[in-house]
Amino acid sequence: MPLTDPRRFRRLLLRAILVPVGLLLLLAALLLWEVKDLLQTQEAARHSQVTLVRVERVRQLFIDRETGVRGFLLTGDRAFLEPYQAAEQLLPRALDELERDLEGKPTEQARMEALREGWKSWEQVSMQMLTLFKEGGDWLSLVRSGAGKVRMDALRATLDAIVAEERQRATLQGAEAERGARTVLFLGLLWTLTVGVLLAWLSRRQLLTLARDYDASLARVQAQADALRASEARLESRVAQRTAELTAANQELESFSYSVSHDLRAPLRAIDGFAQALREDEAERLSPSSLQLLERLQAAATRMGQLIDDLLQLSRVTRAELRREPVDLSALAGSVANELRQREPGREVKLSIQSSLSTRGDPRLLRVLMENLLGNAWKFTSKRPGALIEFFAETVDGVTHYAVRDDGVGFDMAYADKLFTPFQRMHKVTDFPGTGIGLATVQRIVHRHGGHIEAQATVGGGATFRFTLQESLA
Repeated sequence: MPLTDPRRFRRLLLRAILVPVGLLLLLAALLLWEVKDLLQTQEAARHSQVTLVRVERVRQLFIDRETGVRGFLLTGDRAFLEPYQAAEQLLPRALDELERDLEGKPTEQARMEALREGWKSWEQVSMQMLTLFKEGGDWLSLVRSGAGKVRMDALRATLDAIVAEERQRATLQGAEAERGARTVLFLGLLWTLTVGVLLAWLSRRQLLTLARDYDASLARVQAQADALRASEARLESRVAQRTAELTAANQELESFSYSVSHDLRAPLRAIDGFAQALREDEAERLSPSSLQLLERLQAAATRMGQLIDDLLQLSRVTRAELRREPVDLSALAGSVANELRQREPGREVKLSIQSSLSTRGDPRLLRVLMENLLGNAWKFTSKRPGALIEFFAETVDGVTHYAVRDDGVGFDMAYADKLFTPFQRMHKVTDFPGTGIGLATVQRIVHRHGGHIEAQATVGGGATFRFTLQESLA
């Protein structure tokens, strides 16, 4: 499976994130454990310091007791008994606090018992000396015996032993904590280096694999693109060949249509001429039905001649070379309108032509376009008195649309898709004569100018034809 596979790439990305995060969490747990150990060591050191302070407090109270007794015996001043008596009140509490600090330490507990026993023994000697002093006895002999000094020295020795033990314990704990911290720092550094090297090696390996797969994928894409370009070139060549063949076939067909249409005009003129001669020379001998048949024959020949003319015009529109030059569409529409008025001067039609409409195109083809559109409007308003025909321009989405609108008979939009098909008609020939080729000719002219044409109409409500030209689209 290539590395560029999305599922494998997601697994690789997930592993690249989870592995470093897991290793870092493990390192963080190790550091937290060491920090906790350091905090415990710090708490133990603080506890030892408190114990040492309380030892010194007990020692000071013992000294107050001893110096108070000694001063009173030597001077008889009771003021020396004040620190003696104060220390007597404070010593029990001080010894209790010291003993609580030494809980859980059997050796120290034994020293505390010895300390209490020694204090009790010193108190007995002290009371004897005070009693003898008050009774006038030989208290000096008791002092000279050294009984009190020996007991007080024992108390000091016990306190010194407790102090030495606490200091030694604190020193050992500090050394152990320092050794642990160094070990953790060394292991952490070693762990970090190991993880870094491992991640670097894994990343390099994955990047190399990814680069190889990417090169392979790129090569496949390049090969597919080359194949696609080759296929596109073959397709374009085939389309060009088929287009050339189709163009040649269309040209042959148009040439054939033009030749056939052109050759048909001569016999039609002969038929029409012979029918007219027969009507003029033999009118008296022909029956009314024969004359009617001759009229129908001439009308059919005339219609066929019009049909041939329209076909020739459609063929010329397709074959003629397109010449682009400035064209005054308003003037062109006005000229066509005058011809229509001259052709039927008795009709009352209002022709509204917007002025100053111009474009670039072939003037001959655009005149044919206007003749057909205005001619259709003129024809399909023939049954409406006071008809209105308009030619104007409007802008939609920045594009100029030219429009011919009338209020004639209109047509059913259900058949709009057949409007521009040759020989398709929306009305009967008896109602509105025509060959059905005019709008097909209009559409070809618009397409040759790079535009499009559309129609909107309602039955009895008139019709509007809108078209664009290439210059308007630019």
